[in-house]
Amino acid sequence: MKEMESNKIVNQKPQIKREKEPNPFEAGGLAGTVYSMFHDMVCILAVIVVLFVLAARLVGVSGSSMYPTLVGQDKDRRNAGDYLLLRSNFLSSSYAQGDIVVACVPSFKDGEPIVKRVVATGGQTVSFRIGEDLQMHVYVDDVLQSEDFINEPMDPYGQIAGSFSETVPEGHYFLMGDNRNRSADSRDPDIGMVDGRYIVGKAFWLVFPGQDIYDEMNRDLKRIGDIYD
Repeated sequence: MKEMESNKIVNQKPQIKREKEPNPFEAGGLAGTVYSMFHDMVCILAVIVVLFVLAARLVGVSGSSMYPTLVGQDKDRRNAGDYLLLRSNFLSSSYAQGDIVVACVPSFKDGEPIVKRVVATGGQTVSFRIGEDLQMHVYVDDVLQSEDFINEPMDPYGQIAGSFSETVPEGHYFLMGDNRNRSADSRDPDIGMVDGRYIVGKAFWLVFPGQDIYDEMNRDLKRIGDIYD
């Protein structure tokens, strides 16, 4: 009996313990680390895209129609224009007098974005009248508007000669540029009263200032911030 047990011991093969091969996709592995970083980047980019589509957008300003409030890139691209942060119309689709908005009107330059200021809203009557100073002034519901933000008063012999008075339809807006004598806006028949559905959103923050071609191409960094201050 002891001899048989001895034979069993001799015949048993020694068991070799094999070490588990490392899985590169396990936590701490190189591939797992790379995958985790890639996954996080995709999630972050997705959140950014959703925010910019649904909440805010970055837009550049072209032309001089909003000068001096905003600096736009000139048509020869000699300078860089302001960059604005726009609150999307997904969050709010109603606008008030004084708001600076971006609109895409299909009948004007194939829907090219334009940056303008809201002068009157649906139901209000906007009028232009020549004052004692022989300049054209803006009235809304017969109230003379105080517009210290404009570049200069309207030329009485400019886009609209003589008096003008019209009521804005509900759901529409009367838009004008702050550089009144160099702005294509609601005075232009190709733009007219702008349907609120064509307004992309309201500008609220100047992210990066442009180069002012009227001031030796200076870039005033102090302008960064709330554009209504």
